[in-house]
Amino acid sequence: MPLFSNLPALRLTLAYALHEPSSLLPHATIPTLLFLPLPVGPSLPAWNRSGQKPTIRALVLDKDNTLCPPETANLHQSYIDKLQKIKDSPEFSHNPKSILIVSNTAGSSSAPEHEAEAKQLELELGLPVLRQTPGRKKPLCGPDILAFFKEHGVTDNPREIVVVGDRLATDVLVAREMGSWSVWCRNGWRNPEIPGRDFRGFFSKMEGRFERLMRGGLGRTAPLPK
Repeated sequence: MPLFSNLPALRLTLAYALHEPSSLLPHATIPTLLFLPLPVGPSLPAWNRSGQKPTIRALVLDKDNTLCPPETANLHQSYIDKLQKIKDSPEFSHNPKSILIVSNTAGSSSAPEHEAEAKQLELELGLPVLRQTPGRKKPLCGPDILAFFKEHGVTDNPREIVVVGDRLATDVLVAREMGSWSVWCRNGWRNPEIPGRDFRGFFSKMEGRFERLMRGGLGRTAPLPK
């Protein structure tokens, strides 16, 4: 979803970019979802001075350009296989509601196409899709995500949640707002059979340049969850 169609998200992103730009950096970076390490916790930074790695019990997964090509619900077999490995991982196999798809298309509104996509994903993957509160799309839907995991007995600790997605301004930022961990899919969604085809849009590519400048040019790192 273009950032300009989500003005509250744009305002929040600009505020962070101006005053706390490191908050737009992810805690870990992978090329695509297919490279997500399992378990996830050991791949994240230590969260205290004793070097302790975070305990992860819940996963928030973006759809567009992370799980599927943008604005579709078309599932490639390699991603279905990867999701099964994630579901079988001890971090997430303890509760069938421990993995939640949060999209700014599927389930994001009552529009028939958004609800149809959400139901298709739930049916094909056996994973819940968050029905977002109107006006609270990513990165503003953190309260709804936290409430979902608490309601279903997954966790009530934001530091036990990791958000995986392709956008700094939505996926990484919602993790920051919740006090959770973030994993950035730098290349978005790629077809393993045609890996050179890039589905990223203008803003996604600009975010990639921003991330390289912040890390390589300025030596910044992502702050630990609040």
